[in-house]
Amino acid sequence: MTAKDEALERLVNLTFAFLDAEQNGGRRLLTASWVRDNVSGYSDRSADAARKMFTRDLAVLRAAGVPIEIVANPEDPGQTGYRLQSEEYPLPEVSFTPAEATVLALAGDMGLGQRLAAFARSGWTKLAAAGASRELGTVPVVSMLNDTAHLGPQTLDTILGACRHRRRIRFSYSRGPVDEVVTRTMDPWGLVNHRDRLYMVGYDADRDAVRSFRITRVSEVRESGPASHPKPGDSDLQDLVARSLGRGRDFVDVRFRATAGSAGELTRSADHLSDDIHVLRNVERDWFIRIAAAHAPQVTVMEPDDIRLAVIETLTRAAERHATENGDPT
Repeated sequence: MTAKDEALERLVNLTFAFLDAEQNGGRRLLTASWVRDNVSGYSDRSADAARKMFTRDLAVLRAAGVPIEIVANPEDPGQTGYRLQSEEYPLPEVSFTPAEATVLALAGDMGLGQRLAAFARSGWTKLAAAGASRELGTVPVVSMLNDTAHLGPQTLDTILGACRHRRRIRFSYSRGPVDEVVTRTMDPWGLVNHRDRLYMVGYDADRDAVRSFRITRVSEVRESGPASHPKPGDSDLQDLVARSLGRGRDFVDVRFRATAGSAGELTRSADHLSDDIHVLRNVERDWFIRIAAAHAPQVTVMEPDDIRLAVIETLTRAAERHATENGDPT
């Protein structure tokens, strides 16, 4: 470790010592002798050298904006006391746009194993305690139920690389857990967080139109050549996703029963009538049918009848397809 690294580590340790003294209601005043005995980076020095180093470090911290004041030490008038002026050292309110919050959450997974990624994501807890606002509705972007948890580093790198270098991609896509997987082709323009869901938006070469795909339904993403329809310079991707999702779709109100602790994708946004009965208003019809079928039997549609019958039909088709694929005559 270099001398510069040692100095930085010592300054960080000293700053945390001041913060700890202020926040924990214990020793509110620090002295040079206490610092030498208790703060890493000073204990290996002689008393005189440690005192001089402490004096220099105090000057560095003050220059960096850490408000430390000198006060009389009532416990030992022979030693000078030092205290952090906590009222002058608060963190300003922190806020992130949905796009910024998504990038920060994904960065926790880039190049990290599962345990390290979880450690990186835990930083959100500290930011939230300091007053951070994620601006992502009621579901934090780091929730394991959120779509970002399903986007692996390699997939993210391929999508962003294709957007940046104007490359076309091919990927496997399924509209829902019980639907057939198909191969789709797209010139991607970006990733958009919409209603706590993450979508890949761009030009759909198969449909010859702008489309968006929910990232949890996408897999096996790979480049397949140059893009022929790059992103228009004045495009608002957020608006494109909203319009793409609403095009040609019916929206309904649905009342359903869900076992406690299940189907968070449905219950998080629903009005709760009781412990297990919920109402979703203005929800996209086909999307609800697919998700309700995927969570059966924990989810039971109560009304309207056409949605309940559509869920039953979806489950029946899935069971028949499974039987055919596995050679079951029943």
